[in-house]
Amino acid sequence: MDRRTLERVETVEFRRAKPEDIPTILDVQAANFIGNLDDAERRDGFLSVEFTRRQLDEIASQVGIIVAAGEGRLAGYLCASCCEFNRPFPLLAAMMRQFDAIDHRGRVLAASRVFIYGPVCIDRSYRGRGLLRGLYETLQREVVGRYDIGVAFVADENPHSLRVHVDGLGMAPVGEFTFSGKPYHILAFDVRSGDEHGAASKPAVEKT
Repeated sequence: MDRRTLERVETVEFRRAKPEDIPTILDVQAANFIGNLDDAERRDGFLSVEFTRRQLDEIASQVGIIVAAGEGRLAGYLCASCCEFNRPFPLLAAMMRQFDAIDHRGRVLAASRVFIYGPVCIDRSYRGRGLLRGLYETLQREVVGRYDIGVAFVADENPHSLRVHVDGLGMAPVGEFTFSGKPYHILAFDVRSGDEHGAASKPAVEKT
């Protein structure tokens, strides 16, 4: 469990989601789903997939949901799920059909222990404060020893998300696919070994 201090003397805690967090996650999800945003709002990033309460409960019970919990409110969340969970979703299934042909640093995705990263969402009032890095580092420690590679997808029309994941987190573009006439980018990243999770990789307690 990690804490990061924000301006206005506010502390944000990075941890696995609890059952009582799910209703708030649903609220943040609805506020950032592409179908609920106008063109101007979409330029700051959006969610392409919307989950139900039952589906979020299932995700939380498997790979997990990481939350950034502020003082009295949820600042953001990051979902991570197994491939089997995602197969019923046509968009995710279209991406996973590419795994046989995608190589990430010498490892074919279809032959590796892969989990699906995302969706991830930061409450608009908390953006630009480094919370994505805290969520990502906490997830890395949760999946070490269980998976080899994390895979994400980003809509081509969502350049903000593509930029923060490639330039900000260092994810590697490894492929593309099209669904319902829209292009998507496939990103991959290595799960770090336990030895790599030293103090330097942990979200610091700091003012941002």
